[in-house]
Amino acid sequence: MKNPSYSSFFPENSDKKTIAKLQSLAKQCAREYAAIQKEFHFPSLQLPTAVRTRLAEILVDFALDIHSGSGLWTALEKCNTELFGTPLPLVHPAKAEAPSGICRERVQFLLWNLYPQLDRGWVLSHRHVDLVFAAEEVTKMLNGLLPSLPTVSPIKKFLDKPNDYGWEVKKKLIWLGMHSYLFRLHFEEYIDEEVEGEPQVSHIDDFICQHTTSWSGLGVNDILAACLDVPDEQRNELRSWYLRHCSVYKITKTDKEITEAVNLVTDTPYRIREGAPSHPRPKHFRPNMTVYGNLVPWRGEWYWSGTQQDLTPYPAKGIAEVLRNLKQNTQFVARYWKEREEKVRQVAEEHYRQALASYGNDLTVLPNGRAWEQAQIKWLTAHAKACGHKGKIPRISVPEHLQKCKSGIGVFLDPVEGQETMENFNAIRNGLKKNGKTCTPDEEATIRDWLDSESICPAFVHRALKEYGGEESIKYAFRWETDEPCWLEYLLRCRKGAYYRRRFPFVSLVEPTEE
Repeated sequence: MKNPSYSSFFPENSDKKTIAKLQSLAKQCAREYAAIQKEFHFPSLQLPTAVRTRLAEILVDFALDIHSGSGLWTALEKCNTELFGTPLPLVHPAKAEAPSGICRERVQFLLWNLYPQLDRGWVLSHRHVDLVFAAEEVTKMLNGLLPSLPTVSPIKKFLDKPNDYGWEVKKKLIWLGMHSYLFRLHFEEYIDEEVEGEPQVSHIDDFICQHTTSWSGLGVNDILAACLDVPDEQRNELRSWYLRHCSVYKITKTDKEITEAVNLVTDTPYRIREGAPSHPRPKHFRPNMTVYGNLVPWRGEWYWSGTQQDLTPYPAKGIAEVLRNLKQNTQFVARYWKEREEKVRQVAEEHYRQALASYGNDLTVLPNGRAWEQAQIKWLTAHAKACGHKGKIPRISVPEHLQKCKSGIGVFLDPVEGQETMENFNAIRNGLKKNGKTCTPDEEATIRDWLDSESICPAFVHRALKEYGGEESIKYAFRWETDEPCWLEYLLRCRKGAYYRRRFPFVSLVEPTEE
């Protein structure tokens, strides 16, 4: 994804003179940061011109946020305090006086989180000598800019607008996710990894509603919920938008303001806000249309989220097939289908008990891919027998990365997440057992890969630590020098934020085919 211009980061209809002033300050900051980094002890944190420009733009936006009280940084610190007992984990002690203004601790925390985003894959200690020096110098620099900052922030003006309707909140959510200094680098990385070409509405909607980030494992909706001046009930609604109701809907009634529809998976009626007296919206839907889409709640009503697909031209058998496939995707339908959620959790719990009986432990280390294949055949045979299946067990497909692995495969069983595997587990086990003492580079790298993997749940990490110890090895692998009690929880949330939201087992329940 190409780097957008700085002016494009501001909300629509922002004052052009104000943007020009901020852009001038960002250029000044880039020049001053170039002088600051010349004083670094090591070359590793020295940024090239283009990256330094991006950093300077973020620093100016951060200063404007703190100076004007836009509330973004305050929202982050509020969430951190609720989760970890400190507004700035690892950087600011939990019992210390809360930070205020543009101070060294806030700037240090900002830079520590930004550097790995600016150069993906960076492993950086929050106490790195050049990071601390940069934080001190940048704090002076930004405080020196305060007299030159605009008296009216276009961002605060935008965020202070009403939140009466879902589209007003959605507009803020889109801006926050795509353009704010907290999330724009995350958005660009997400698009680079997930999308070929320009992002579509569906990609943007997935990121702003569902994706979690390295900002303490929080999503865009979490920060906006903490930022807006709304009742707690609305905050909770906004936080729940990652549980979008994805389904097929039959439109039963519609006008300029309200559409009434029935979820064809659950036969549940929905009242969908389309417009308001001061905000009439043309009719997009008509009675008897069949629509595939997502719905999110706001103030007791529902709103479309992302794109909607008209299935009305499809033959009845085609729509029935879409519904059948959707019902099998339990991680979608369990969000709003209570009976299916209960059934799925029961099935997952039974699968867990059977796998536990077959493997003999919830954490097992197998020597190689062949051993894993044999263990899987054993468990699938027992599972088939328990289900009354009398035929041959289908041949299982062993993933290539497991086939080639000869350095240990860790297998962890979880009641919700199911079976998780990690290749090269011998290096993880050996590294943990050393508890930070003389870990090899391979052990360090493999431990980092394990913690960074999106397919490994926090429970796997906790279980291995219980078995082998090794918290100091994890700290050393990430260069975290800290005794703060929250360090592990903070690390896990930053890298596995999605696991701290409501989760559903991935179990496929086959729907009968209608003749």
